Amino acid sequence: MLSSIFFLLIGSLGLFYGSEWLVDGAKDVAKKLKISDLVIGLTVVSIGTSFPELVVGIISSLEGHADFVIGNVLGSNVANIGLALGLPALFYKMDFEYKNVISAFMYNLLACGVLYYVILDNQISSSDSQIFLFLFIIYIIASFLRPNITSCNNEMENEEDVCLKKAFGRLFAGSLVLYAGSELFISNGAAPLVREFGFSEKAIGMTVVAMGTSLPELFVTITALSRKEVGISLGNIIGSNIFNILFVLGVIGLIGPLEVSNVSFELFFGVGLLCLLAFLSFFYKGLNKLSGFLLILIYILFLYLQFYG
Repeated sequence: MLSSIFFLLIGSLGLFYGSEWLVDGAKDVAKKLKISDLVIGLTVVSIGTSFPELVVGIISSLEGHADFVIGNVLGSNVANIGLALGLPALFYKMDFEYKNVISAFMYNLLACGVLYYVILDNQISSSDSQIFLFLFIIYIIASFLRPNITSCNNEMENEEDVCLKKAFGRLFAGSLVLYAGSELFISNGAAPLVREFGFSEKAIGMTVVAMGTSLPELFVTITALSRKEVGISLGNIIGSNIFNILFVLGVIGLIGPLEVSNVSFELFFGVGLLCLLAFLSFFYKGLNKLSGFLLILIYILFLYLQFYG
């Protein structure tokens, strides 16, 4: 047990420093290419922070743990909004314009709708995966075709002379450290602790593994908000949720057909959280301490229902 706690701490350090480098690199890329922080968050940063979901999913699929795969994806999407946005909102006010994020919300809802249709037969086939990847390519292209989108706090002001090569180096190094930290946290820290209590594979995937793979999003969000990079923080969360469904499940489904258990409740729970986030952004122009507390309470309810529902 002590060794697991040690790996939890080491993994957390890797997640923290990895997120620092990732945000630095993403910000420099945004400045150099004159692309808004929101677009960078929706694409480059979200892909970097979602590497753990991809690697964990591939490994789980190859080892025959299908419930780990779908549980990790859907559980991470719930954790991204409930935990990775809710917790930072307790300390930082997040102001963002609804018009700037409505398209990202719609892409996320589309991804959830396609996933629901695909898993009606309790399987993700190769043809299903091709649909996911096709939609993901459209999403990436559409994101970069809107380079003039404004993020919330005029984050593109005071452009500095930055080195693009160094910026991409930080992105790459940050992604590697994030992956290493997540691997230590999950495989050597959290999972061994939970297995001692004998919970189901699905419950572990939806909660502990999902929380572990969502830690990069949490640390990146906190780091970005501490630097007033609201666009990166929000874009990272929504982009990661889209990436998890369209790219992670798309790639894993190409490796081999994926048998899926009944996860309709978890899928609709995530959609409900997304709609709540859209509601808060439309009527309250962002998140504050009260809404952050609400998101955390909802996430705690989700965790309880996974183990005792």
